[in-house]
Order: sequence, then C-alpha cells, then structure tokens
Amino acid sequence: MFLDYTDEQALVAHTAREFAEREIVPLGERYDFDKPITRDEFREIWQGLLPALMRLLEGMDPKDLDYISLGIFIEEFFKANPSLACTVGMALGPAGTLYLFASDELKARYIPLIVSAHKIGCTAITEPDVGSNPAEVQCTAARDGDSYVLNGTKTWISCAHISDVALVTCRVRENGGEEPGIILVDREESPYASSELPHLGLKGFPTGELYFDDCRVPLCNRVKGERKKGGREGLRMVFQGFEYARIAMALGAVAMAQAAFEYAVSYARERRQWGKLIGEHQMVQEMITDMATAIDCARLLAYRALSLLQQGKRCDREACMAKYFATEMAVEVTSKAIQIHGANGLSEEYPLERLFRDARMFTIPDGTTQIQKLIVARDILGLSAFS
Repeated sequence: MFLDYTDEQALVAHTAREFAEREIVPLGERYDFDKPITRDEFREIWQGLLPALMRLLEGMDPKDLDYISLGIFIEEFFKANPSLACTVGMALGPAGTLYLFASDELKARYIPLIVSAHKIGCTAITEPDVGSNPAEVQCTAARDGDSYVLNGTKTWISCAHISDVALVTCRVRENGGEEPGIILVDREESPYASSELPHLGLKGFPTGELYFDDCRVPLCNRVKGERKKGGREGLRMVFQGFEYARIAMALGAVAMAQAAFEYAVSYARERRQWGKLIGEHQMVQEMITDMATAIDCARLLAYRALSLLQQGKRCDREACMAKYFATEMAVEVTSKAIQIHGANGLSEEYPLERLFRDARMFTIPDGTTQIQKLIVARDILGLSAFS
C-alpha cells in the first residue's frame, strides 16, 4: 500500500508543482474559463503546453514515471486549473484506450493526432436513458457492406462539441448477432452533430451531446481489444477504463479540496474577529483538523488504487472507494472553507464558491456516489443489488 513518496516521486512532485505554477496558472489570465473552452482555444493551449511538458519529461528517467508519478501530475494540474485539467484528460483519453486495445493501424493513424490535439478526442458512453449501466446502451452500429452505420444519441459527453474523434460505445450488429462494442468515429470522414450542455461548475470544461444519424464508419474503425471467453470484450474495455477514470477523478477532487484547504488556512491566520485571529477559535480549529484529515484519507485511498494498477492488478473496489470518498470529501471540505471565510466565501471575488461548484460536479460522472457504494458492497458481500 502506498504510504509516502520515494525520492524520485518527491522530485516529480516538486517538478510538477513548478510546471503547474509556471505554465498552467497563468493561463487563467489569458483565457476565460468561465465559459466552455472552444476547439481553437484548446488546440492553442495544449499545443503551447506540449513543448514545455516534453522538455520537462526529458530530464526524467522513464522508469520513474509510474502510476504514482502520473497521479502526482494529475493532482498538480487539477489544483492549478480544474476545468482545463478535465478538458485535457478527456480530450487525450481516447489515445490511452487506443494504445491498450486498438489495432496497430488505428494506433498509428490516431494516437499521434490525438496527443498533439490535431484531432480532439472524446469518449461517448452515456445516453439520455442510460447512465451507470453501459450494457444497456441503445446506440447501434449495424454492419452494411464495408461500413458500420451508427444511429443514436449520447449525452453528458466530455469534450463532445469540440471533438474531432469519438470513441462510441454501442451495440454492434453483424453476422446475425449483436454485442457491445466500441467504434472510433472521425467527424471529418463520418460527420456527426453535437451541442453544448451548460452545467453547475467546471464552467470552462466543454460537455455536451452527440447525435449519430445514419453515420457511416469504416469497419476497420472498430476497437476490438483481446477477445475473452464468452465475448463482450467491448464492455470489458469500458469497465477497465472506469478504474483509471475513477482514480483520476478522486485525485482531482483531492486537488480541489487541497486548494480550498490552503485558502482556508491562510485566511484563518490573517482574519481577526473578537479580538484575535479566527484560527485561534476552537471551532475553526476543529474544521481545519477535519478538513486536513479527510484530505489525507482520500489521497491515501486514491494512491492505494494507483499502486494496484501499477502492479497490474484489478482494483474495482479500491477505485470505487477512492472515487466516492474523495468526491464527497471535496464537497464537504470546500463547503467548510466557505464557512471559514464567512460572507467573503460567498463572493465571486474569492475562489471558494467556484471550487465548491467544481467539486460538486465530481460526485456524479463515471458513476454516482451511490453506484460506487453498490459496487463496493457487491465485491464485499458477493451479492448484487442490480437485477
């Protein structure tokens, strides 16, 4: 179980923090993250960051860049700019799926384009009537000659409206049968429509709907993965992706809570009421202690799950524990930070109300808190609440 950084990981943490402060924080002054990032803005931002990131990685030994190191980068990125961190993670995420599961041809064609943001990616699972159970998706891909014909709607898809490439979870129909699968849809060669969905927090993070209406996609664009006994490899790919996504969300929640906590500590050391610093009041000290403890607990849960991934082990239970605990913790910690700031915490001139809204967003995507708890209980009891 992960308990502390190695010397190499401590160096990664220091380097990642410097990178975030030097390269990411200033972007908040150059771009308006109170509205969804546009396609052109994202390309400009990422292609501007990429050379600096590559220079940063040049000075590191590849063996030091393990899952824990990746988690450290995620924390620092989210702490610096949650909306941009979400956008980068979701726009580049399809490259990871292709690397793990796609044919050599698809890898060669699309991974370089996605990593460089010449083609912005998205992962399309959720539908208007299907959320936490991807086995029930209704979007279809019916084989017709040398193509699949896609029909259906996807909703609450990260980076939907700015996407050039979508990895679509659907019901693949061919050879007289039907099974879950994933199809890569390139908007340029297989046009699809999209729209933006406004939301409570993470205002700069584009989220929307995708519409496929007799959308023809080449057969070679199916992401097949390794066929296991019993088939349904499409669902296996989706569920394996959930493990990493949920851990990443847990670390993002930890980062937002940490930022709110640091603002609260600084304010408690400066603000005076009743003739003394508010940090000297017992109930403020209690909130500070509760916040610090909760953040540490969530961080340890997230890094424990990452350490299991590092060992090549499945971590459904641990990832779900980390995701539900960390995201609920972030809502509580950001709320307490607002409380410590009093009326100033409600003001848009302070960052707390934004961090609270951003944190509240994380308790629902990639499985609600309640779904995470049901998965954990099923793993413990061997009994399922799902029919």
